[in-house]
Amino acid sequence: MTRIMIVGGGFAGVKCARTLRKQLPKDRAEIVLFSKENNMVFYPLLAEVAGAAINPGAVTVPLRQMLPGVRCRTEEVRQIDLATSEVEYERYDGRLGRLPFDHAVLACGTSVNLNVVPGMADHAFPLKSVGDAMALRFHVMEQLEKAEVCDDPERRRWYLSFVVVGGGFTGVEAAGEINDLIRASTRFYGNFTAGDVTVTLVHSRDQILPEVSPTLREFARTKMELAGIRMVLNARAMSATADGVELHDGRMLHGATVVCTIGTTAPLLVHRLDVPKEGARLLTDSDMRVRGTSNLWAIGDCAHITNAYDGRLSPTTGQFAERQGRQAAENIVRVLQRQPTRPFFYKPLGQLCGIGERKAVAEILGIRLSGFPAWWLWRTVYLLKSPSWSRRIKVAFDWTWELFFPRDLAHPKVSQTERIARAHYRPGDFIFVEGEPAMSFYAIEQGEVEVLRRDATGRQRLMTRFGPGEFFGEIALLDGTVRIGSVRARTAVEVLVMGKEVFSQISRALTPFRHLVAQALRWRRPRLNQHLSRAWTALECRPLRAFMDATPAHHLSAENTFEDTVRMFDLLAVEYLIVLDEKGQLEGIVTRNELFEAFAQGRSPSTLVREFMRADPIAVTPDDTSLTAGDLMNRHDLDWLPVVQSPEDRRLLGIIRSEKMLRWLVEQSRPNLSVVDY
Repeated sequence: MTRIMIVGGGFAGVKCARTLRKQLPKDRAEIVLFSKENNMVFYPLLAEVAGAAINPGAVTVPLRQMLPGVRCRTEEVRQIDLATSEVEYERYDGRLGRLPFDHAVLACGTSVNLNVVPGMADHAFPLKSVGDAMALRFHVMEQLEKAEVCDDPERRRWYLSFVVVGGGFTGVEAAGEINDLIRASTRFYGNFTAGDVTVTLVHSRDQILPEVSPTLREFARTKMELAGIRMVLNARAMSATADGVELHDGRMLHGATVVCTIGTTAPLLVHRLDVPKEGARLLTDSDMRVRGTSNLWAIGDCAHITNAYDGRLSPTTGQFAERQGRQAAENIVRVLQRQPTRPFFYKPLGQLCGIGERKAVAEILGIRLSGFPAWWLWRTVYLLKSPSWSRRIKVAFDWTWELFFPRDLAHPKVSQTERIARAHYRPGDFIFVEGEPAMSFYAIEQGEVEVLRRDATGRQRLMTRFGPGEFFGEIALLDGTVRIGSVRARTAVEVLVMGKEVFSQISRALTPFRHLVAQALRWRRPRLNQHLSRAWTALECRPLRAFMDATPAHHLSAENTFEDTVRMFDLLAVEYLIVLDEKGQLEGIVTRNELFEAFAQGRSPSTLVREFMRADPIAVTPDDTSLTAGDLMNRHDLDWLPVVQSPEDRRLLGIIRSEKMLRWLVEQSRPNLSVVDY
């Protein structure tokens, strides 16, 4: 029996499977469709789901009910082995399985890639799945509820500000639906009006909807602006933060909700295939076979297919995907019957796009329509294109209901398990502010932040800075208090954000993590303790030379051996030895940790010191303050620090011991005691 395998349950894959099943007898061909979801999504209506115009069940159809006689498998195909004509997939139990095929059709579409704009993946809502649409819908309603109880006018306007990035079909329809939902719902709230709502559409070109004619683009723009949607054209989004979207010219569009309809990439399956590609799409011959192969076909958004009708690249729309699916199936049947294949040929019927307020723009068979007639046609076409009669009836009922009754404002609050997420901040953005409740723990992936604390006069004072690999936010979480300082992004910052419950669980279960946090607390708590602020201020003004001891009399050379080092530790009974070159330059240090680590690694007695010493150790210069030295010792859990001439000139001048500094601090903390130099 011939086995034909289809990867992807969208418009193209479903149409291909349906056509093959109709044209090939069940006893001669097995049709297998792989799809991670067990349903097909009618993508053109996702914006209506987000806008509460229809229910999510109306845009999904179970594949098994749509495709009788087709084996549907909800497993992920990992890669395709063209040499053996087998697919490798992830089984239900997590193990890998393999299945041979005679022909395979890739209809896996594209994947969302919000990382094309820094911070967009952290702070924006995509609109690619039913889950995306529902998450956006509930989020919009949550913002309305927050605005209703907010007593700060500026903050209330921020809750009611929505930014949609991308002026194609999806972006325009999303902006229109969100605008309709919010403005039609303001009559149910008493703390704000429609005038407080801002919906902004950002597009990189000078006109929205590049797929339709200039006349319809202008009509769509004018009507959407009259409906209250703000257009920001010729503008590229440069970054997204928790506060909104930053544009390429430095402008900031503030908003609590960002919707991103740009940014796609090829699925991993396409990336892994060693076949010709054009960007993120598979290059095909005229009959939709992947170039250079005999039994691998590609259709839909993942394929680079030239339309023989006009010689142009096929757009990534539903009507083209369906025609490609049907014609690819017909070509496969021709190959099985040893007949010549035909090139993909399709004369497009037109384009339709809803813009809100029961208006749309349309181009059908060369006829241009706009306004209510186009909207009526848009709904009629989409209703007839819905995959099954049960879904058509559901969509028709929801649309009829919406004509007579207000949109559903229910906002089910589901208690979600805390997770580790990411966040992006621009230079100058506050990550949290002194006095806020502690909700999260942060680890820096990229960039630098500064910790600020208000002094007695109310002025913010810089306490310290943190960089990549460091973390913050743990003190208030552990103490159960509000934030005792503010943290602000000094540069563009990417952080991992861990909820307080996750932080507590990891702290209890992971001993090294608990020790790392405890070590940080030994340094940070004194720096933020109000009772020690006078002593810390005095230490900041104290010259570093006041605490400096002479260079130790005994030291190592990088050419000494492991045996020499062990003997010196034993004879001198010291905790550490400094490694200097012939010019007195600091090359490294050896502590007992390095010594026992070298022994554990099986170093021979003749191993040179340079191979196991701690090279380029942390050091201070006479120009640094005593507070800087104390910070470094506390942060890195050190008992002493070498003092060198300068960062460039590493000649050793002496050492700073923590005991000496601590003794001076204790003396400072005692009242009415004169400071004595030791």
